[in-house]
Amino acid sequence: MSATFSKTRTLLATAIAAVVGLPGLAQAQVMEEVVVTAQKREQNLQDVGVSVSAFTGEQTKALGWDSSEDIAAQTPGLIATSFSGDSSVSIFTLRGVGQNDFADHQEAPSAMYVDGVYISATGAAGAQMFDVDRVEVLRGPQGTLFGRNATGGLVHIINNKPTDEFEAYINATVASYNQRRVEMAVSGGITDSVMGRFSLLKDDADGYFDNLSGEDARNRDLLSMRGQLAVEFDDDIRLDLSAWSNVVDRNVAGAYDFRPAYKEVGDIDTDWQGTPDESPAPNQGFQNPTGVIDKDAKGYTATLSVDFESMTFTSITDYQNLEKYYLEDSDGNSDRTLEYWSDQDTSQFSQELRLNGSNETLSWTTGLYFLNIDGEYASNIDMPTFGGATTNDFTLETTSWSAFGQVEYNLTDALALTVGGRYVVDEKDFVLDSYCTPSALGAPGAVMPPWGAINDCSGFTSGDPNNPIVAEIPNPVALDRSDSDFSGKVQLDYRLSDDTLLYAGVSRGMKGGGFTAPLDGFLPVSELSFEPEILTSYEAGFKSRLFDGAGRLNASIFSYDYSDYQAFVFQGLTSVVKNHDASITGGEIEFYISPAEGWDVSLGTAFLDARVHDVELTPGGGDYADQDMITAPDLTANWLVRKSFSMNNGELAFQVDGSYTGEQQFNTTNSALTHADAYTLWNARASYVRESGSNSWEVAAFAKNFGNEEYLTYAFDLGEFFGYTLQVYGPPRWVGVELQYSFN
Repeated sequence: MSATFSKTRTLLATAIAAVVGLPGLAQAQVMEEVVVTAQKREQNLQDVGVSVSAFTGEQTKALGWDSSEDIAAQTPGLIATSFSGDSSVSIFTLRGVGQNDFADHQEAPSAMYVDGVYISATGAAGAQMFDVDRVEVLRGPQGTLFGRNATGGLVHIINNKPTDEFEAYINATVASYNQRRVEMAVSGGITDSVMGRFSLLKDDADGYFDNLSGEDARNRDLLSMRGQLAVEFDDDIRLDLSAWSNVVDRNVAGAYDFRPAYKEVGDIDTDWQGTPDESPAPNQGFQNPTGVIDKDAKGYTATLSVDFESMTFTSITDYQNLEKYYLEDSDGNSDRTLEYWSDQDTSQFSQELRLNGSNETLSWTTGLYFLNIDGEYASNIDMPTFGGATTNDFTLETTSWSAFGQVEYNLTDALALTVGGRYVVDEKDFVLDSYCTPSALGAPGAVMPPWGAINDCSGFTSGDPNNPIVAEIPNPVALDRSDSDFSGKVQLDYRLSDDTLLYAGVSRGMKGGGFTAPLDGFLPVSELSFEPEILTSYEAGFKSRLFDGAGRLNASIFSYDYSDYQAFVFQGLTSVVKNHDASITGGEIEFYISPAEGWDVSLGTAFLDARVHDVELTPGGGDYADQDMITAPDLTANWLVRKSFSMNNGELAFQVDGSYTGEQQFNTTNSALTHADAYTLWNARASYVRESGSNSWEVAAFAKNFGNEEYLTYAFDLGEFFGYTLQVYGPPRWVGVELQYSFN
């Protein structure tokens, strides 16, 4: 940790010295106040004793964020990725806390919320971002107020709401890989008491993964829509209705870079079948068959707010459905030795009832929450090398109840105490039917291993009737579990001055237990279930306004004590969630300043030491060691510099931003095959905005990853079974132009 702290201290000191030394600081403009709802009520960002990164809708547009995964680029402590590079399952890791199991039924411990509603399906978490009002990222356990699986924190996207006055805009983007993106919204009053808003996004682009045996992969064919109605019955009662749809129309997906893991004669890297690397360039390989991702997600939300004299009642009722099909070529080369597909149909219903109130010395929140998730799932992995194909048909129904409350009491004018808690009951019913069928990969033209395909499933027997593998069970296995526990928070906030807030506290987060859906069938029934994980967090931090409001400096440090951390272990083709103890220490620093008229500078960094304890290095081998957590680099950093000029009734602006991600691991059992080197990404944008009466137009040119950095975002170690690793590289350089016209 000493080296990491040293690097962080040097980075911060250099950055502050450079910025403070800029001329014109005495004329610095006052930074815009940022309002967040991190404690289920509107507060200024600097008045909230929580580690929060917040972005306005204009900032998200200027940063070029297309999906929720992009938020990580300017958020210290947040890593966002997809195991296949195409958002089949989006993985968010906050301060090292994440769940990397790509099975569709798993929920993540760093939660995704949209407009106050929990998104349980990881396949729906990679939502498209359009017509956004703001984004809030809350770090640390948020179980008291947000509850569901917010052990590590949460990402909250808040969209623009209907307006009284008419407004509309249309935004068109043309960019690399034949991208054609159109975003639009129209809003205004329908009657004196009814307002409406309709938003739409259509995004198309060719694939940037060069498929040497067919259509290029990781293309875009996306359509998202959102319709809203707001009804104001009087000054105290408001009903908001929302319906949304996100459709991914059979995009080409499931493509990987193939990298052999062993050496043959002549020091040529090959897999076990003697296949060399036939496509060494990043984002290039063979896909046979052509993979696909097809998603249809929709949701309906009703939010009722009633203001009383001393309190506010809020009811949030929500229904969601996700249908998804995914197919990948899991060998990544010209052979047909490994393929995987999954299918999902999940429905979610939730109801939150909440009361908020406050007076001069006390603020309080209390409520009840109900959640039901009902899903039908299937997966299949075809591997003739080991005896055929394993198919899993399974269902999982989750029912959760909770009661929560939080009180913030001003002990003095400067000192406040916060105490909160949530009691949760989770019930899960899991039914699994796992069976083996002959391989479908023995078709004419398919390349089989030297010993041929084993199509009688004989490779799927343990030979021990008292300890059968799942594939041998003739009837479905029905398992259930009921977990009850609590999350809580005790914290002191001290107002050192009008511009400085100090806070320190202890939080407890809880994520319920669950079940593994085995990928290959080689998993005893006794290992299907895993226990709840409990995280105890000790955190301290400060928030300060600097230079008469021209700057902000926020920082936090924390120590996490994990009991029964739910670690995802992928060895060979065996995928399982196992409970381990774990520990994390680290912190974040965020610095913002407007040093002179037209200047904006932001800097952020996060440092981590995240370890999973006593991990078995080889199944049954008896060797144990501490391992680095998945997607938890020791050091990350982000930066942005923007300069704007007023000219001709308009504004010309130039912006450069970037991010640094340190070395990281993609498997709980660490190995060289799942290790990623550090990388740095740079982006740039130039824009001109001009007012035209009550309307305005904007033209911009941008470049993402303008250095064309080649960087790993995920990897799978298949060395034990097949002698290779599968890698996922991030997108290459992406340049384009954007035009927006706004009506008022």
